[in-house]
Amino acid sequence: MQQLNFIKARTLEWHEVDAPTLEDDHGVLVRPLTVATCDMDGVAIMGFVPLKGPTPIGHEGEGVITEVGSAVTKWKVGNRVIIPWKIACGSCKSCGRHHTAQCLSVPPEDAYGWGPTSPKWGGFISDTVLVPWADNMLTRLPDGVDPHLACGVADNISDGYRAVAPFLKERPGGTVLVTGMVPPGSIALYAAGFAVALGSERVVYADSDPGRLEIAEALGAEAMQLTQDTLKAYATDQKTLSGGFDITVDGCGMAAFLPDLIAATARAGVCVSTAGIVYRGNSVPMDVYSMYRKSMSFHTGWVHTHAFIEEPLDLIASGEFDPSPVTTKIVPWADAAEALAEPFTKLIISRPA
Repeated sequence: MQQLNFIKARTLEWHEVDAPTLEDDHGVLVRPLTVATCDMDGVAIMGFVPLKGPTPIGHEGEGVITEVGSAVTKWKVGNRVIIPWKIACGSCKSCGRHHTAQCLSVPPEDAYGWGPTSPKWGGFISDTVLVPWADNMLTRLPDGVDPHLACGVADNISDGYRAVAPFLKERPGGTVLVTGMVPPGSIALYAAGFAVALGSERVVYADSDPGRLEIAEALGAEAMQLTQDTLKAYATDQKTLSGGFDITVDGCGMAAFLPDLIAATARAGVCVSTAGIVYRGNSVPMDVYSMYRKSMSFHTGWVHTHAFIEEPLDLIASGEFDPSPVTTKIVPWADAAEALAEPFTKLIISRPA
């Protein structure tokens, strides 16, 4: 079968590889039809982090089931399904706690289209992928919902949702400051868009890229040029501990900005970093004493997609959240290699069912 592989920075190639087969009775085979880029795809393809090729690419997508194991109870051939990026069994201690990104039944890095185990699981820009533990892994594509809108919930849309939604439930109407700088930058934009959709009293999106600032405004956020000075202007007064944003989101991945973002977080607030991958090997300063005094929290880590996916999907299906302003363009399957080699915020690759 045909499979698209990352070779080196801005170079991708189609390779002929063996098609996967069912390994046990609990899996299914899926033909991917709509695949969205993850921010990490862009980071790797543009050469910002080392990734050794050839590596199968693509881990946000939906498709149609083509073969079903005999022990699968929820799915049948022909179902349209969304495939989360991370492999998770659904029955281990971590999965039972909804910590599916840290499933104990597989090695920590097990995922589609990313990391050292991607050759095992393959990428979504291919003719077929194997989905183990299908009853737990898959989510149905709702009837009538455009897959170009929904396929991103497999990773980045859910990642943007988890950055703000759980904390807005605890702080209804809470104010939100989102920083974005590391390209492609879709997660931070989704976070800002969800904050608006979920009723935040004020959503500020700070970035240095004019295009992403325009997208943020289209999503209903207040756009701000991100510099050290402008971020400091929002920082909490360290003597009075007054002001600040209830929720701050580090989508910029700039270690120099993180202390100011933490300072801009309100008392009993939360700072969420969705950009942890870019801090690999870097020393990141954090004023833990100030965080302690403010009773604030800091969250980071891979998104537990399986635990969140239904909520953003429902918002998309109902029309309460429209992710389309973030999409750069939709391209035919055959054009994927060339399109991915050019800069993008959110690229969607699509083929007929």
